[in-house]
Amino acid sequence: MHAARDRPPERHPVCRSAAIAGGSPHGRARRGGTGFRLAQRALFLGTPEFAVRSLEALDRLRESGVLQIVGVVTQPDRPASRGVVREPAVKVAARAMGLSVRQPPRLDEKEVAAILALRPELLVWSAYGNKIPKTLLAAVSGRALNVHASLLPRWRGAAPIAHAILAGDTETGVTLMEGTAELDAGPILAQTRTKLGDETKGDLERRLADLGGELLEREMPNYLAGRLVRRPQDPKKVTLAPKLEPREGELDLERPAEELVRRVRAYTPDPGAFVTFHGQRIALLRASTAGGGGVEHGTFQIRDGVPYIAAGAGWLRLDEVKPAGKRAMGGAEWARGLRDVRPDERVPS
Repeated sequence: MHAARDRPPERHPVCRSAAIAGGSPHGRARRGGTGFRLAQRALFLGTPEFAVRSLEALDRLRESGVLQIVGVVTQPDRPASRGVVREPAVKVAARAMGLSVRQPPRLDEKEVAAILALRPELLVWSAYGNKIPKTLLAAVSGRALNVHASLLPRWRGAAPIAHAILAGDTETGVTLMEGTAELDAGPILAQTRTKLGDETKGDLERRLADLGGELLEREMPNYLAGRLVRRPQDPKKVTLAPKLEPREGELDLERPAEELVRRVRAYTPDPGAFVTFHGQRIALLRASTAGGGGVEHGTFQIRDGVPYIAAGAGWLRLDEVKPAGKRAMGGAEWARGLRDVRPDERVPS
C-alpha cells in the first residue's frame, strides 16, 4: 500500500461566486429550481483509459438530468501486435453507454461541421490527443471544460503524470479548467490536490483519473450555475510536459540511482525503462535504491540472489524485470536464470 493512497485528496474549488468572471456563459439558459439549465447538450472528447472516468462522470450527470450527451469524439483505432486492432478505451466505454462515437484522425472543417450538426452547447474533454479548433469553440460560445492530470500551470502538455514523477514532485492533482484553443492554457476553475508517493505512472494515472471524474461530477452543476470563478494561469509558473519518447527509456547509468528509480516509475508501463545486458533488452518494472559506491557506474553484481547495478551515485536494485520476449518476473528469479556472469561485469550505458 502506498503512503500517498492513505491520505484523502484535498479539494480546491477556485472559488464560489454568483457568476463566472465576465458573466455566466449560460445567461440565456432556461433555469430550473437548482439554478442551472436542465439537460445541457454536451459533447465529450477523450481517448485513453484516463478519460473514461470523466466520461462516466458525465454519464452519471446524464442519468440525474443535469445534461445530455449528444456524442463522443475519440481517436481512430490503432493497429496493435499480430494484426490486432486496438480500440480507444473511451470508444469501448461510450458504446457500452449507448452513445454515438466519431473517430476522425483530425478535427478538420468537414468534421467540425458534422459535430455541429449534433447541436452541442458544451464541450468537455480529457486527454483527447488532438487540438480543439477555434471554430468549434466559437460555435459553443467558449463553453468548454478540460480535465487535466496536473496542478496547472505546472505540467502543461501530453505527459503531465510522468513529468511530475521525473521531477520528484511530492504533490500532484487534477485541474478542471475552461477549455481554450491553446494547449492547457485556460483559466482554472477548480483543482483537487493529492500527495505523490512511490507510485508508477500507471498507478498514479488510475488514481488521478478517479479524482478527475469526481471533480468534474462535483463541479459541473456549479459551472452551469455560474458559481465558478475563472483564475488565469500565472505564465511565470508554467512548466511543460512533452510526450515521452521510447528511446529516452534507456537508463543513463551515470545518473544517480535515486533519479533512475524515478525514471523507471515514470516510464512504467509505457513507453518503458530498460537496460541492455548480454545483448538482451531488459525492461525494468520496479526498482529501488541501495547505498554503497566505490565502483564504476554500470557495474553489475548479484548479492544474496538479488541483482544490482551501480549508478553514478548509489546502486540500483532490480526488483521486477521483463526480459525481451518473456513474462515479467522478480529480479531474483531473473538473476537465477543468468549464465556466464563475470564478477563486476558492466552493463553498457
